[in-house]
Amino acid sequence: MIAPAREIRLEEILGRVVRTAAGRPVGRIEDVRVLPEGDDYVVREVILGELGLRARLLSIAAQLPTLQSLGLAGPHRTRAIPWEWLDFSDPVRPRFKGREGQEGRERPEGWEEADG
Repeated sequence: MIAPAREIRLEEILGRVVRTAAGRPVGRIEDVRVLPEGDDYVVREVILGELGLRARLLSIAAQLPTLQSLGLAGPHRTRAIPWEWLDFSDPVRPRFKGREGQEGRERPEGWEEADG
C-alpha cells in the first residue's frame, strides 16, 4: 500500500536536525535529490550533513577559492539517504525511521557518501 503524496516546502526542512526515535541526532538536512515525474518533481533522497557549528563553518570555508587553491579546504562529509527512511509528519522535527528493522539505530546501515 502506497501512502498518499504529501507536499512539504523545502525551506521548512532545510537546516533541520534529523533525530532517531530515541532522540539522538543523525545529521542536518542540507539538500535533496529530486527526479521529474510528469509535471512534478519527487524527492528521492535527502542529503544529511554533519552536526555542529564547527562543521557548518568549515563547510562554508571549504567553498572559498583561496582555501581550495592552498589545499586547506577539507572534505565536507554528507550522506544521502532515501526519502522513505524519514518521517516528516512534523516537518519541524524530522525523525529517522530507516527501513524495516532499523528503527532507532544511531547510523543507518548502507549509507552512501553523497557527491559533495
